[in-house]
Amino acid sequence: MSRKRTKRIILTDLDGSLLDHDNYSFGPAKSLLLMLEKIGIPVIPVTSKTFSEVLKLKNELNNNHPFITENGSAIYIPKSYFKTTKLNWKIRNDHFLIQNGYNRDYLIDSIQNHANEFLAEFKTFNAMQKIEGIQSIAKLAGLSEEDAWNANNREFSEVVVWLSTDKRKQMFADCLTKNGLLVQQGGRFLNITGLHTKGEAVKKLISIYCDQPGIDKCDSLAIGDSNNDISMLEGADTALVIKPRKRKPIKVSRKTKVHISQEFGPKGWVSGVTEWLQNFS
Repeated sequence: MSRKRTKRIILTDLDGSLLDHDNYSFGPAKSLLLMLEKIGIPVIPVTSKTFSEVLKLKNELNNNHPFITENGSAIYIPKSYFKTTKLNWKIRNDHFLIQNGYNRDYLIDSIQNHANEFLAEFKTFNAMQKIEGIQSIAKLAGLSEEDAWNANNREFSEVVVWLSTDKRKQMFADCLTKNGLLVQQGGRFLNITGLHTKGEAVKKLISIYCDQPGIDKCDSLAIGDSNNDISMLEGADTALVIKPRKRKPIKVSRKTKVHISQEFGPKGWVSGVTEWLQNFS
């Protein structure tokens, strides 16, 4: 019998974690990413970003691994990546697609129908593009118009720019939650999806890795800096919380195998991943 092995996996948030919060650069992590690729540890983006955004970034990173988009709404797997696949997986854009969430049109209609009393207190990316043009999203998010188009090319989520108080924001979130939607705070914006999380998608993807021939178990590291990352930080074998620049680090309930970076963004990412690697026997 062939000897089975442990598959080590890194599941990472992007903005504020692998990518600098202000300029979206992964420069400090470039050499470590190359080393991880060389030794066969996949780096899996787990993000609120869209398929279009992640695909562009993956090309820059030379990353050919699966990824999770729109806060766990979808898992994309390159078609030739796994030896063992499922017959019920959809095929889209040369990837297998495992859809966890509602389509965007359904979400937009639900927000309009159930959050009527809050209409003057938020903008959606969908409405901003239709009324103010794609340049409005580009300016707000600090993106080029091409990148803003990719950010708004959503399939299973909607982005909300909140304009009112924190108290009203919580009321808005509670209202949508009662009607079967989930409101999660990302680095800058609110993300509206169905009732699923990054953590659920991560567990599903890890199980696919563990089901592959020759794999005995998986050892996962989850990395994030925002509230929408908590579910995957709680569910992975080890959690790395990236220290934000302008607020306190997020709190997780787990007490073991959790680390908080001393540096911000990709520098904290590098130091935390390096420490994780050094713990291997």
